[in-house]
Amino acid sequence: MSGLKPVITDILDKLATIDVENQDNLTVPIYARIWNNQLDNLQEGQSYSWPRPAAFVEIVSPATFEVIGLGFRSADIGIRIHIEHDFYNSEGTYSQDLTIFDLRDKIISAHNPDTNIQSGLSQFCPTACGPLNCVSEYQDYNHGNLYHYICEFITNFTDSKGSVLDPNDGRYTEEVIDPLDAQIEPMPKPESPAPTNDFIIP
Repeated sequence: MSGLKPVITDILDKLATIDVENQDNLTVPIYARIWNNQLDNLQEGQSYSWPRPAAFVEIVSPATFEVIGLGFRSADIGIRIHIEHDFYNSEGTYSQDLTIFDLRDKIISAHNPDTNIQSGLSQFCPTACGPLNCVSEYQDYNHGNLYHYICEFITNFTDSKGSVLDPNDGRYTEEVIDPLDAQIEPMPKPESPAPTNDFIIP
């Protein structure tokens, strides 16, 4: 079981396995970080520039949890992936950005558990979560040189941090006990009664 931090770090690590082509035509891992309204802050001059293409992870708030017992909680949480990249008009592509859809496809492609490389988030299971499924997408219809595309995933998350049974709490330790070597002896077959000539006269 887990708190929320491993969920976020698992998704960031997974995104970092996806290779993209940057403005210098170099193949690099996509820049993955936690979402902090970077785009608006950049446009207002309140943030630094970052490598692009980029993917930012947002845990959608609020999340409504159901207590399932002993302090464990469960909720269907939304996870938004903000995809951003620079788009400059080139010959034959004036005001038409199709590269963003290639990035979108890489993000939502199905997770490949055999290689874990060059596969996306769909069906990926972060710590303490069920499979991620993309349920909605948002295009940017009024963008300049920086395009912002959003893919929203949903997954079921079980939070153990409110329970004394949380393995990292220190009060509960998981221990594997070897099964006992039980010696089972077959029961003896009951003996048939010896024949007799006795009989009862009514």
